[in-house]
Amino acid sequence: MKSNTLILGFLLLNIALPLSASPAKLSHYFQESWTTRDGLPHNTINSITQSNDGYLWLATWEGAARFNGREFEVFGRGPLTGLPDSGVRSLTLDHNKNLLLTGARGGVSRYTAKGWQNWPSFNVLINAVAEDADGNFWLASEGQGLFRQRPDGTRQQFSITAGKTSDVVHSLLIDDNGRLWAGTPRGLVWLDTNAANPEINLVNALPSAAVFVLRPYAGGLLIGTERGLFRYNQGDIALLSTALADIAVSALLVQNDQIWIGSTDQGLLRYSELGVETLNIAGGLPNNRILSLYLDNENSIWAGTNGGLIRLRAAPFVTYTAENGLVGDYVRALLAHSDGSVWVGTSQGISRRTASGFATVSLSAASKGQSILSLAEGNDGGLWIGTYTDGLLRYANGKVTTQYDRTSGLLANEVRAILPEKNGGVWIGTSQGLSFINADGVLNYSSADGLPTPFVMTLYQHTDGRLFIGTGGGVAIRQPDGRMATLDTTTLDNAEYAFGFAADPKANVLWITTDRGLVAYDLNTDSAQIIGRNAGLPFDKVFQAVIDQQQNLWLSSNRGILRLDRESINQFLSGTLPSVSYELFGEGDGMQSAQANGGSMQAATITASGSIIFATSKGISEVYPTDLKKLYINSLPVVIEHLKVDGALISLDQELQLGAGMHRLELQFAGLGYIMPKHIQYSTKLNGFDSSWVARGNNTIAEYTNLPSGHYQFSVRASYPQGAWSEQVASFNFIILPYFWQRPIFWFSAMLAALLLIAIVLRWRFTAQHKRERKLRIQVANKTLELQQQADNLQIIDRERSELLQHIRRQAQEFELQARLDALTGLANRRAFDEALARECARARRNKLPLCLVLLDVDHFKQVNDTFSHSIGDKVLQKVAVAIRRYCREDDTVARWGGEEFAVLLPNTTTQVAAEICERMRQAVAQLDFSEFSPNLHITISIGIARYADGMQHDKLLSHSDMALYQAKQGGRNKIVVAES
Repeated sequence: MKSNTLILGFLLLNIALPLSASPAKLSHYFQESWTTRDGLPHNTINSITQSNDGYLWLATWEGAARFNGREFEVFGRGPLTGLPDSGVRSLTLDHNKNLLLTGARGGVSRYTAKGWQNWPSFNVLINAVAEDADGNFWLASEGQGLFRQRPDGTRQQFSITAGKTSDVVHSLLIDDNGRLWAGTPRGLVWLDTNAANPEINLVNALPSAAVFVLRPYAGGLLIGTERGLFRYNQGDIALLSTALADIAVSALLVQNDQIWIGSTDQGLLRYSELGVETLNIAGGLPNNRILSLYLDNENSIWAGTNGGLIRLRAAPFVTYTAENGLVGDYVRALLAHSDGSVWVGTSQGISRRTASGFATVSLSAASKGQSILSLAEGNDGGLWIGTYTDGLLRYANGKVTTQYDRTSGLLANEVRAILPEKNGGVWIGTSQGLSFINADGVLNYSSADGLPTPFVMTLYQHTDGRLFIGTGGGVAIRQPDGRMATLDTTTLDNAEYAFGFAADPKANVLWITTDRGLVAYDLNTDSAQIIGRNAGLPFDKVFQAVIDQQQNLWLSSNRGILRLDRESINQFLSGTLPSVSYELFGEGDGMQSAQANGGSMQAATITASGSIIFATSKGISEVYPTDLKKLYINSLPVVIEHLKVDGALISLDQELQLGAGMHRLELQFAGLGYIMPKHIQYSTKLNGFDSSWVARGNNTIAEYTNLPSGHYQFSVRASYPQGAWSEQVASFNFIILPYFWQRPIFWFSAMLAALLLIAIVLRWRFTAQHKRERKLRIQVANKTLELQQQADNLQIIDRERSELLQHIRRQAQEFELQARLDALTGLANRRAFDEALARECARARRNKLPLCLVLLDVDHFKQVNDTFSHSIGDKVLQKVAVAIRRYCREDDTVARWGGEEFAVLLPNTTTQVAAEICERMRQAVAQLDFSEFSPNLHITISIGIARYADGMQHDKLLSHSDMALYQAKQGGRNKIVVAES
């Protein structure tokens, strides 16, 4: 896609005229295009439609492409669709909102919520399909006339030659009366779909010409032919407009009172109250042959051509250039005058915008270069003009009345800032210092007078008389008594250049735009804070700040226009928010150049109507902030597209059962909005794991690792920036099965077996004892001495029984211990670790002691198994486990978490100490010698650390540590990431 900057979803057609009923000029529409380079299977787009779930579908000769705004998924010939050929000619929604695909070799396939259903082939190219009130489908063929397929699957063929026309049918339309209209290479015919054996009727009033497209219009028909666009109404046929005569019409779209017309060789036309307008290759179309037109749910116009796909839409910004009347495109300065006009200073002179348009103001009498750097309105409404080479000009009553330059006492002829005072004096910022002009003459100030540097770019005078001077080396503040002070910017990310000032009386703050971001200067306390990279801004330099009527800030830069939310700014400055939310506007939003100019006064201005105008390297770009929010899409469709389990793609079946031992689960989703798909915001919730919605930003993938067994429901919602969350929430239910040893039946069977074993041993011992006792009773009468010996034997037997019972107890304890150990590594297993985690979290909460959880993952372990075998992989894990355990204390808990992952619980340990321990582990593993397996085998680990906070749930501590581990792996692996608090 040619445009990839942040763009907003708009429903109106022209933001520049939000209250006007007239359509925007066709040349003002913003264009975006896609070709095979962007993922299209073919550049010829035969048909376009939008399915009920929100996907955009495109018919091409290499399959049907389903578009989610980010990427294309292609469906062609094969068992999935059942199509006999990949060539798709038309896309239609039936009465049940199912998608019908028709195309080459007579293929017809229907896409429903249950999947694909295909029909037996018609063995001829199908150009179009229409469904009548009885559920019969009428199909237009390329040479075999019409087909009617009934709901029971039976078919009927209608030849429409009969000496009248051709059996080639280009287009179909069923009107409200049940008449089927068919366009052929030699005219228009119709038949009654309610009749059992309908008769073919030729429309004689239409010139004998190919009819390519039919559309309902104002109770009649629009007929697009190779000889122009005609209108049919109650039997009368006439050209819609003489301007459309002899134009070969190949596609039509009716949008309210506008008619969009695709032609075979003259591009795209629009018929409206503005007349007939044309857009062709010279105006940005990829090809002049238009095959299809579509209006989507966001009111964007999509056009399919022979050279790719193009979209026309309104953008938040409208740009005016020399083509619109500006004297030059490179704009440096702007001034919203009190009389409602806007003055525009360019590198080629100055223009004045009024309600009637742009007019050029000649300064040739006083300015040779005519390059304008700064503008200011005088107390009497006159204009002060700062030039690049000709000094300062005073313009009033249509002419230059006064000029100041070096010969008049100015330090330089390059005037970048102008600030008139109420008493009649004027402050002048030049490239060589600051000047003040009044009735007494010219006073000059340079570095010797306290300026950080002599290069002055902006000026502001506060109500208390303080004069703020923005230079290339910082900000100087001239007190009312003449003393000069300097604002220390070393603590503000070493900001140097002060490009502009914007006073904020409501907050008593002076906003300063610098080469390190936006500075908030408190005029009461003389304190300053920086909003730059530390606040999440995408770049450093910002040129001009403008405060809109909602008190939000707009910043110009070399890389587009930033809009900062005021509430977000306040929360950041108060320390309650770690970053500032912003929107970035650029060339995808109506700006012809994202490079906004700065370094002179003023580089942006707000008009009386509330619009903000920015000076750019390609004209002026204007936006109406008050119209933004009401134009957002309120309900954004969202779908879950793919599920991967341990890297393998799994079918999205509800109540899907996943086997025990699943390590990583990945869900991919998409918000089906096409105005700004790359910047749609998402939030997800996994019921059974998450307690609340989790913000995902513009990330379209949610990943979970080592989920315990149980029932889960994954839900996702989407929104445009500043828009409401979608009313529709996409959900998916699945079950993770437990290991066999996690199931109750296993533990019941194990306990039963142990009891049975004990009973058998005891019974055997008791039986042997009884036999010996009987033998003793027989012998007692004969040998008294032997009786005593037998009594001694009984004591021995009792001792042996006691020893046997103790042995059984030891075996039970060993069995219990083995159930808590990992058989491969000898470390604690998942069950033992879960118990230790609960115990240590309770202890940390009770004793207010620090606690850290560490998750470690062996990098690229799958390659070890695939390359060297699983037995080698097991030995690698054993050596890694020994290396990890070596750096842990007796109180620490080290466990094999699953697969190649390990977990370490560090009680009474801060994150700093934990990071040091983990670094030793990481180095130890990296230095392990595996040459006994292979000289090329080297192992590294990635580590995520999370700190326990009072009141935190166990699963959140695990989630934080897992997210840090994920960041470590995404950041290049073999590193440590500590989760933010």
